[in-house]
Amino acid sequence: MDNPFRRRATEFLREDEAFLAVVTPEPIKYFLEEAGKSGRLYDRLVLLRGTPGSGKTTLARLFEYPTFHTLSQNRNFEGHKDISSALASCGAMQDGLPRVLGFRLPLETDYRDFWEFGYREELKTNLMTALLQARAVLGWFRHLKKAGIGEDEVAIVTRPEASDLVNTIGGADGRSIRERAAKVENAIYQVMNSLVAPDEAHLPSDAIQPYRPFDIIDRIQIPLGEGISDLIPLAIFDDAHLLHPEQFRSLEKFLLRRELRVARWMIARFDILVPQEALEAVSQDATDAAKFPGVSAERETEKILLQSSGLRRTERTRFRKMAKDMASRYLRRMPVLSERGLTNITNLLGDTIVAISPPELARLKKSVGSTQKSLEINAADRSKLERQIEDFKKADTEEVQLQMLKVMMHRFAGRRRRIVPSLFPADDQTESDVQVAANADVYSAAVFNLFHDHKRPYYFGIDDVCDASSENAEQFLQLTAELVEEIVTQVARGKSVQLTPQKQNVLLRKCGEKFIYGWNFPHDRKVKNLVDEIARRCFEKSREPNGAVIANAVGIPQEQFDRMAKDYPVLATVLQFAIAYNAVSLVPHHSCKSKSWCLLELGGMVLLKHGLTLKRGGFIESNADELSTLLTEPKR
Repeated sequence: MDNPFRRRATEFLREDEAFLAVVTPEPIKYFLEEAGKSGRLYDRLVLLRGTPGSGKTTLARLFEYPTFHTLSQNRNFEGHKDISSALASCGAMQDGLPRVLGFRLPLETDYRDFWEFGYREELKTNLMTALLQARAVLGWFRHLKKAGIGEDEVAIVTRPEASDLVNTIGGADGRSIRERAAKVENAIYQVMNSLVAPDEAHLPSDAIQPYRPFDIIDRIQIPLGEGISDLIPLAIFDDAHLLHPEQFRSLEKFLLRRELRVARWMIARFDILVPQEALEAVSQDATDAAKFPGVSAERETEKILLQSSGLRRTERTRFRKMAKDMASRYLRRMPVLSERGLTNITNLLGDTIVAISPPELARLKKSVGSTQKSLEINAADRSKLERQIEDFKKADTEEVQLQMLKVMMHRFAGRRRRIVPSLFPADDQTESDVQVAANADVYSAAVFNLFHDHKRPYYFGIDDVCDASSENAEQFLQLTAELVEEIVTQVARGKSVQLTPQKQNVLLRKCGEKFIYGWNFPHDRKVKNLVDEIARRCFEKSREPNGAVIANAVGIPQEQFDRMAKDYPVLATVLQFAIAYNAVSLVPHHSCKSKSWCLLELGGMVLLKHGLTLKRGGFIESNADELSTLLTEPKR
């Protein structure tokens, strides 16, 4: 069986129709709409950063010209209207026609080889930027040709102040511009692939002559609809993190100049950044780009972070909506399910809890009785606690009520021990004054302990699958792939199409463990040591009988985090890669106990593996010194 959930969206690139069928418009609206409406997506350098699987390349693919052309040719197709509307809201389309001529240039080939040459840095930068510009120009013409627009039908609108330099790019007509770009690409390609890099004096003239089309081109004119249309040329440099760090800075500096009219995007992971920049990028609402002399980063760049930042509740709600839409689109590509009308992932994941087994219930009742006896809680106090639980609406099953009672007994006993006798008998606080409320925290502790003590399913339902994905599309698809394959198996065997909570719980935990086992990135061993030890401590805290904190994060003082890159460089580097690969996420400036904390919240896959809560907010206190000691292999 072909499982589309195991294919990344970018694997549908060869067929625009297939690609558009699985892409959801939500990320376009959420990440790009505001900047698109204001024009900031096209009049300055746009820096898109995110973790693997956060949708960077998918967004880039949506802004390539063939996507716009396909949408404009199928304007009446109902299935594409949501994507067309989202792109129009970003200013990329208008009245069903493209306004942007986008080309995505992956930097994953041999561009880094430039930095192995023995040339001056200025020359290496000039060769690299000339090649990238030439390939962008050729890419624009290639996309137009695919849409049925020949090079003779293309004209260039130049910047008025650059009109005297048009000859350096071949002229203003499409054919000569394309031919000049091809010559530059061919000359520099020969240099790149020489067994021995030629001396500077022997470099081909086409490789070293001035060639900066980005400095000259303003708009590209093509016949479109019933007239001539001016398109904004857009060059998207994908996977920029694969460049050498110095090379990355040189390219960024070149693209940052305010006089450029060509729209340009740089897409990268956090790997390319130094630790201080990486940590700032996910801990502040707006971060400074690299600073260059004479450049104002705030005015000349648009920074877009393709992962959790800002209001976390809003992030979760937004991702759940996007993930459900994405799942429905993928399910429609599975005939065994779509032919039965099974395209709503929510309906396929059962969320009705089956009571724990009679032996487990009997063991729980016995445990509650033992707890009451060991804590010396009388019948009247137990009855008072039970009445509180009866009034709590979520406590709708016997095992939940019993486990909540157990937690509340421990809280009652703890508060009773803290009663200090007064010198004045009339002022004494008595046991009858001790109050313990049945609330959401008690309920969370009860459900957590039922999972670990009595095998009650803990991870099930579409919202849990979304939350365990850490707002990452690729991780969501990996988790859902496991569930969907089991659903298909059940359908083939004539069983229920709904996956039980018990089965979901088992599959999700196995997937989390398998995902972490497959980690392969810089400092992955140290990251694993760090998150495993944080998870162990969170588990121990969460298992305390009074359920005071059900934790999935560790907190360090905010002032320590702000100095981390300087005071704890190794820890800062490890955290950079932990964030870049979804092992942790940062929650800066979290206020608790009159202090400001930076929380290191464990990623969803780590939580699944270690059986920790997906609910946010609970953390254990620590500090940077202590975290630094967790980077080495733990002793067992």
